[in-house]
Amino acid sequence: MNLQYTLEQIALQLKNQPRILKNVAKVFEKIMKKLYETHFPNAETQRRGPVPNCPDSDILPVAWLLEYMGVDSERSGYPRIQTELKSVFPCLPERSRFTRRRNLSLASERLRQHLTRYFPLPDVFIVDSFPMPLCDFKRAKTSRSDLKWADGTGLLATYGKCATKSLGTFFGFRGSLITTVEGLPIDFGIAGADTDDREVLRYLCERGNRYPIILEDKGYVSVSLGKELLETAETVLFPTLRSNQRQQYPEGFQKLQVRLRRRIETTIAQLTEQFGVSRIRARTHWGLQTRMNTKFGACLLGAFLNQCLGHPLMKLKDLVLA
Repeated sequence: MNLQYTLEQIALQLKNQPRILKNVAKVFEKIMKKLYETHFPNAETQRRGPVPNCPDSDILPVAWLLEYMGVDSERSGYPRIQTELKSVFPCLPERSRFTRRRNLSLASERLRQHLTRYFPLPDVFIVDSFPMPLCDFKRAKTSRSDLKWADGTGLLATYGKCATKSLGTFFGFRGSLITTVEGLPIDFGIAGADTDDREVLRYLCERGNRYPIILEDKGYVSVSLGKELLETAETVLFPTLRSNQRQQYPEGFQKLQVRLRRRIETTIAQLTEQFGVSRIRARTHWGLQTRMNTKFGACLLGAFLNQCLGHPLMKLKDLVLA
C-alpha cells in the first residue's frame, strides 16, 4: 500500500475527534512509527547492546511533540508527557535518559525530508535568513559554550549584524530558510553569523531539491550567483532590487514580489514564537543540529496533518491548543 495514503488515513483519525493533546499524540505516534519502520527497518536490532524497552519510534514523536507544543526544555515539558500520555507512550525512560536518546539528528532530518515529498510543491519559492544569538552580547567573550569552537564542518558561533530585528551586532549563528509561497518550510541551513546569505543559498540549492524560481531580499543581490545557479541548478533568482540600481522590475511585479515575500516573514515569526528556532539551548553542535531538525520536522508534520484535514497548512498552533 502507498505510504502516503497510509499516513493520510492515520491523520484522518483526527477528523471526527476533539483535538486534545492525547488524540494528537496518538496520531503523531502512529505516523512516526510507520515512517521510522519504513525508512529505518530493524535499526535497533543492528546496534550493539540490548534492545531498549522504549523504541526510537516513541522517542522521536515525543521529541517532535514537545517542540510542537512550544516546549524546548525537557525539564518542564517531559514530566507532562509522562503523566498525561502514559497510555500512548507506556515505556518512556526517565528524563536524563530521554535527553541522551533524543539525539537522533540523522533520523529526524531524513524523516523531515521525506515529509516534504507529501506536499504539492510549486515552482516559486522564497528564501530569507534570521538571527540565532548564542547568548547576550555582553556575555559573548566569557561564554564557555562548545559552540564557540568549530566542529568537523567548520561551523562555529561568530559575530554578525542584523538590522531588521533591532539586534544590531550579535554573537551566534544565522539560520536560512526556504519556503513555498504558502509559507511551508522546505529546507533550512545554519551558518556563522558573519556568513554571507548568498553562500548559504548556494549550499541549499546544491542539496538536491529543485527550486525553479526563488524570491529574495536585497541581501541576496548578486549577478554572478544568479548566473551560476541558473547554469548549475536551473534556478532563477529574483532578489529585491535596491533603489539605486539602473534596471528595475515592472511596477506590477514589484508589488507581487513584496506581497509574496511577506509570507516567509510570517513563517519565521511563527517558527520563532511557537518552535523557538531563534533560541539556542543546545550545548554542542550535534545538539544544535538535532534540535533544529526536530523543530522543522515537527512543523512539517503539523502542516501534513492540516493538509489531510483540509485546514490551512500553517495554522499550526490551533492543532495543539484546540
